[in-house]
Amino acid sequence: MKTIKSSVAIGLLLLAASFTSCSNDDTTTNNNNEPGELALFVIDTARVNSISLTGTNATTIIDRMENLNSYISDLSISPDGTMIAYTNYQSVFSPDAAYKREVRVANVDGTNDHVVFTSNAPEVSLGAIRFGSDNKVFYVTQTYSPINTRTMNLVNADGTGHQVITGGYNITDVSDDREYYLIPTGADNGNPTRMDIIDRDADNGAGGLYHSEPFTTGQIARGGKFTNDGKLVVIPFTESGEMKARIINVATKTATTKTLVPGLGSGWLSFHLEMAADSNRGVITLTGEDYPKSKSYVFNLETGEVSAPFENSDENIFDVYIH
Repeated sequence: MKTIKSSVAIGLLLLAASFTSCSNDDTTTNNNNEPGELALFVIDTARVNSISLTGTNATTIIDRMENLNSYISDLSISPDGTMIAYTNYQSVFSPDAAYKREVRVANVDGTNDHVVFTSNAPEVSLGAIRFGSDNKVFYVTQTYSPINTRTMNLVNADGTGHQVITGGYNITDVSDDREYYLIPTGADNGNPTRMDIIDRDADNGAGGLYHSEPFTTGQIARGGKFTNDGKLVVIPFTESGEMKARIINVATKTATTKTLVPGLGSGWLSFHLEMAADSNRGVITLTGEDYPKSKSYVFNLETGEVSAPFENSDENIFDVYIH
């Protein structure tokens, strides 16, 4: 699942690419197939920074650093690129324990930063946040004590119109129209044995299995994203020392596999994939055992190109987002 908790990792990978290497050109196409520019954002503990396509020129647009227990665990950029929704965690352990768990929305430059959900319960975690093209924010709340519960929520970008959605799936991502959910299923040494696409309207609205994509022993899948146009699901996974992507055509329920990064080391590895608004370009960030800082690759599904990686500027950066 797009983690309900903040990931903790340190970066590993060997410089390589299985696609034809491309330059750091920042041009792409937007949803209307018109020329546009890619934009990258990173979570640096409790800050959101914008960066260049080479990982430089970091500019802080959101700063929620109140103390050493502050962090942002997840964010989502609106498809039109004008707003950001993100999760804000705050804790104060002395003299009196105090907690704050928030979903917040801000303009992409950090202005008009406001709360759309808040809880003071320390057992509440937030995740699977998705900013829809209808300016509604989907997110999941989960509690682990005294019982494990999971609630799917929807709220307008201004904080009004909160809804609880039927179901309690362990969601990795949700399609823009919220018709489909992506969930990890099964376990092989803690790794999902398949990724399921759930049709929310199946079984008279109770939800039902639409497609199941298997992963075999030796294939370690983490996360996955629907493209904004809803046509594809892109799931990152490792196999035989390579970083790959399983690309599922939602309409035909067929899948292809592309190698993103070959030549990975043998140590532990963590990875995070995001797709741009054009439903074609994406970024994958790898962290692991042998590197003190993560590395990110921008890739193009249609042309099969991947850029030379850049090393992120701070050892606390594990998640890079693209628009």
